[in-house]
Amino acid sequence: MKKSIKPELERVEPVFGSSFSYRTYNKDHQNKNHTFWHYHPEIELVYVNGGSGKRQIGSHISYYRTGDLLLIGSNLPHCGFTEGLSGHDRETVIQLNPNFLGARFFDIPEMKNIKALFERAKMGIVYSGESKQVIGERIESLEEKDTFERLVGLLEFSGYWKAQEIIRY
Repeated sequence: MKKSIKPELERVEPVFGSSFSYRTYNKDHQNKNHTFWHYHPEIELVYVNGGSGKRQIGSHISYYRTGDLLLIGSNLPHCGFTEGLSGHDRETVIQLNPNFLGARFFDIPEMKNIKALFERAKMGIVYSGESKQVIGERIESLEEKDTFERLVGLLEFSGYWKAQEIIRY
């Protein structure tokens, strides 16, 4: 009988003074955590701006390439992505606890579409078309912002997250 590999729980810890994690990985700073089979309660938004390779999200295995944008739901096992970066390859990852704005924030009427999107993301979502480029550029524009400006920026472009151009894994 073949032994199954269980995903490991990854602890995501935002930097001091922030309620969510924002990290950029490139050839000088690689993301070692993405190379092992793991999960975490945080929702993860991943923008790959350079590079290609194999990824696994849940039971779905596929290839990624420059410009890919994914939304990975809470506790969805995944691995892959930029484990072999070179040149100007780059990956930006935002990880946020579903309650990062308070336990009831996503229950307000204005957030119902985002709450529904987070529910759909439990199976993984990959964006296509124009949406992925618009969101990707906005994600990368947050890099030089302070923690408050990142939060405001995240809320500003969250409307794009519900774009219709999505493919579910």
